[in-house]
Order: sequence, then C-alpha cells, then structure tokens
Amino acid sequence: MVKKLKILIVDDTPANIISLEYLLDEYFSDIEVLTANNGEEALKISLHQVPDLIILDIQMPVMDGFETAQFLKRNKKTKDIPIIFLTAAFKEEEFQKKGFEVGAVDYLTKPINNNQLINKLRLYIEIFKKNQELLMNQKLLSEQTKLAAMGEMIGNIAHQWRQPLSVISTAATGMLVQKECGILSDDMFKKHCETIEQNAQYLSKVIEEFRNFINTGKDKIKFNLKATIDRSLSLLKADIELNNVNIIVNSDDFVEVYGCENELNQCFVKIVRNAIDYMCENHIKNRYIFIDIIKTKKTTEISFVDSGGGIDEAILDKVFEPYFTTKHKSQGKGLGLYIVRNLIDSMGGKIFVSNKTYNYKDEDFVGANFTIILDN
Repeated sequence: MVKKLKILIVDDTPANIISLEYLLDEYFSDIEVLTANNGEEALKISLHQVPDLIILDIQMPVMDGFETAQFLKRNKKTKDIPIIFLTAAFKEEEFQKKGFEVGAVDYLTKPINNNQLINKLRLYIEIFKKNQELLMNQKLLSEQTKLAAMGEMIGNIAHQWRQPLSVISTAATGMLVQKECGILSDDMFKKHCETIEQNAQYLSKVIEEFRNFINTGKDKIKFNLKATIDRSLSLLKADIELNNVNIIVNSDDFVEVYGCENELNQCFVKIVRNAIDYMCENHIKNRYIFIDIIKTKKTTEISFVDSGGGIDEAILDKVFEPYFTTKHKSQGKGLGLYIVRNLIDSMGGKIFVSNKTYNYKDEDFVGANFTIILDN
C-alpha cells in the first residue's frame, strides 16, 4: 500500500497556515499536512517525521527560509526533501537565485494563486506515488532475489547429497540384512562403518562449503583466482558428473586478484550452473564449458564459453534483466544472471555476454560467452 504524502507548511503567520491547510484539505484526501511556525520548529519536525515535501516561507524572524533550507540540506536524513519557497511577489526576482542555490525546487508567490498551487502539488503527488511504487517493486525484487539465491543453493546441496546418502543407506541396509542372515563378518561390519563415516564426513564438508559460499562479506581481499574457480566447480561436482559435462580451465595457477572472493564465487557457480542447465535442456551431446583467465597490467578477464549452441541474438541483450528466463516457470524465476550482474557491479567490475566459437583440439564449439572484467 502506497503511504500518504507528508507536506510540511512552514510560515510565521498562522492565518497563512490555516489558509493553506483548508485549501489542501479541500482538494486532496491522500496527503498528511504538518505545520511549523518557524524555522527551528520546522527542523525538529523534519528530523522526526521526515516530510516528503516542504512549503517554506522565506521571510521569517530569527531563522529565515534560506537558513532553514541550508540546515535541512546539510543533514543526511533531510537533504533530499524537495522545498517549495514562498515569497512576496515584489521580491521574487531578488530571492529566486539565492533560493535555487540553497536547494529550492520551485517557487510560489504571495498572495498564492490557488490553481497554480493545486496543479503543482498534483504533479508532485503523482511523482511521489510513482517513486513509492518503484521502491515497493525494488523491495519485492530484492526479496525474490534472496529467495531465488537460497533456492539455488538448496538445489545444489540436494545434488551433492543425493549420492552419499544413497551410499549410507545401502551400507546400513546391507549390514541389517547380513546380520539377520547371520553372515555379517567383522571385516564386513568394519568396511560398512568406514563407508558410512567417509560419506558422513563428505556431507559435513558440503555443508561447510556452502556455509562459506553464502557468507558474502563486502571486505575485499587478495585471493588466488584459480583456487576460487576450483571451489566453485567443487560445489557443482555432482551436477557436472551426472550430466557428463567436461570442464576445461585455462589459467596460470598463481593468478591473484583483489576483490570480494565469496561474491565472485557465487557468480561463477551461477554461470556454470546456467550453462549446464542450458546444454541439458537443449540435448547437447558434447557438453563442454571452457574457462579462460587472462591477466593484463590493468585488468583480469574471466571468460566462460559453453558448447550449447549460443543464445538467440534477439534476446541476447535481455539475459541480465530481472525475471527474464528461457526456462519453464517451474525451473526458475529468471533472477540468476540478474544477481550475477548486480554482484559484479557491486565489485566495480563489468560483465558482458555474446556468442562465440571456441576451438578446442581442432574442433569448433559454438556457445554463450560470459566475460567478467575486474580491475587489478
């Protein structure tokens, strides 16, 4: 629900405030009117209730409108509140320049033209409503982005856990059957227990890896890029093996970058997971993902090319948009690559997508090419 617009009227003449209140009440039902009789009172109200618009008289004793506006603009909490100055008509030209210098967005001259005021306020209210709707949509998108990331993480954990859980179940069931049949030897009992222990440790390791994966601190550190890619691929090990995907990494083992390692790790996982899904959905037989790291004096470039046949040129420029997806609705919300772009942007990097022909062992593979560029 869109909240009401708060308008603060500041004037040292009570009759002027009453007149404006009456006028606003007559024409608008979706605004809340706040009032102040001087600049000091206006500052206190603005700090505690944060109005969305201030109609501010210039000529007031002790603290005039210009001084009040200057104080408002210096405070982080109130600096973005739009101010409409009230000024006597015969001083309009004198005050206009100074008013705009201290942050006025508009002017009204006394005596106030009612139609002019109403029209101006209708415009501001419309802008306010649009901004509120935009903020609500951004909040909704943010929540959906978090849920999409969590869902993807849970899906990856499920893939990693499926095989070891099956092994544990088989070992436990085997022991029970052998015990009931009287054929469970000490050696076999020990072997089954060791199998269960090894797989339990693997499950614990997976949880620890994903715990680190979602711990996305903003602190930048120096880290080994090849090692980070290896960790990303280990999180997708079950998917990679199950779907017969060949991962070819071309990189120096000692390439170091300065940035947010965990966030970059998330980006790698999402890009590789997307490529795997795309190749499987399109029934690609020879499934490859080529990862190249190129370091120059100024930048580090990480390139991911798959063998999925490429992305339709008509939609290539839309893949980073929120909610855009080529998958069935049950398979995703279209937020994966949107999340990637936001993470890369937050690191000060850039990401591009194109189609590329990649030559490997004298054979050409056509696929999508996602390239991340980070400053050294």
